[in-house]
Amino acid sequence: MRKRIGDRGSRIAVLLVTLLVLPALTAAQNGGSGGNATILVGTYTEGILVLDEKNMKVIDTMKVSIGTPYQMVLSMDRTRLYTLDPYAEKVEIFDVGTRKAVDRFTLTEGTKRVRISGINIDPKHRFAVLLIKSITKKIDRFEISAPKLVKYDLATHKVTDTIPWPRGQERDNARILFSPSGDNLYFFTNDDILIYDARTMKQVDQWDYASPIEQGMGRFNFGFPADVYEEPGFYTGLFRITDPVQNRQLMGVARVNLERRTVESFYTLGPSGPTGLAMSPDRRRGWGIRSEIGLYEFWTFDLEARRVSGRTQFAGRPRMGLTPSSNGRYLYIHTAGPTIDVYDSQTFRLLRTVDLGADMTRFMIVPATPPAPAGARR
Repeated sequence: MRKRIGDRGSRIAVLLVTLLVLPALTAAQNGGSGGNATILVGTYTEGILVLDEKNMKVIDTMKVSIGTPYQMVLSMDRTRLYTLDPYAEKVEIFDVGTRKAVDRFTLTEGTKRVRISGINIDPKHRFAVLLIKSITKKIDRFEISAPKLVKYDLATHKVTDTIPWPRGQERDNARILFSPSGDNLYFFTNDDILIYDARTMKQVDQWDYASPIEQGMGRFNFGFPADVYEEPGFYTGLFRITDPVQNRQLMGVARVNLERRTVESFYTLGPSGPTGLAMSPDRRRGWGIRSEIGLYEFWTFDLEARRVSGRTQFAGRPRMGLTPSSNGRYLYIHTAGPTIDVYDSQTFRLLRTVDLGADMTRFMIVPATPPAPAGARR
């Protein structure tokens, strides 16, 4: 009898240990959650899926009344989401906290269709700067206007100003950024950045940022990429310059303070490679992807040691995007298709695939906390 009781007690003890330890081991193997951010995924089902990053589960759907959310623009303070339909005629605005639509507008009226090919939101939510082109249906033809830059009042739903093209040069595309305060507007040309007063829309200064940053080197080719983990007003990314002595293109990392118009830091990594850069939340590491048919690689950047620390092949997709998780443990591979692949950011092991059940148009991560100041990481 004692032996049977002892055997039963042993089996219960083993069962308890299994129940307690196995989940801990599984969590350790998977590295825990990716963080506590909110992930917004635009889909072709005319809705935006809201995922909780802790478990990568869909917790809500933001219904879009204007159609498929083909473009998604997050305000600088992360409180508003601006979506555009596939025809770029309608804009619907959502409150990110409540996940409810709060406004919508269009410039299309009657037989005149107005397409918005660029939208830039004032950080204080007062107005938007839109790049538009109108198409008017006549009896025997369509009249297509020249592209225009306009200032659109978000409260009154009125175009209040037409902004003259810099140097009178019309463009089908325009790169425009606001300063964090909303006081200045930066207009990018092929050669420099023109600084406008956001209130008057008049040019007040300019910055020839593309001048060589080292004597004897080629021009500074930097794209001012937006990164969700960077401080407002700062831009960190890869730049390319030409070495005139060796006649080769070099790649490096630069951090630019647009408001002060200074290159805070820059360094070269070596010969230019076919990759981009997405930073970790602490901005100590970064990752990029090389995407060529039959050759997909993760590139790892050590931003403190200032080097490319590794290249790892993986089973990628012909078209994909890369976003680090909000705690830097995971890398999300997304775009083109209904799935998100979750990789370990150190071992690059595929941990899981999240099936959304709908093809995605956009992927956006909204961290729960603002980016850390630069001084907190150095």
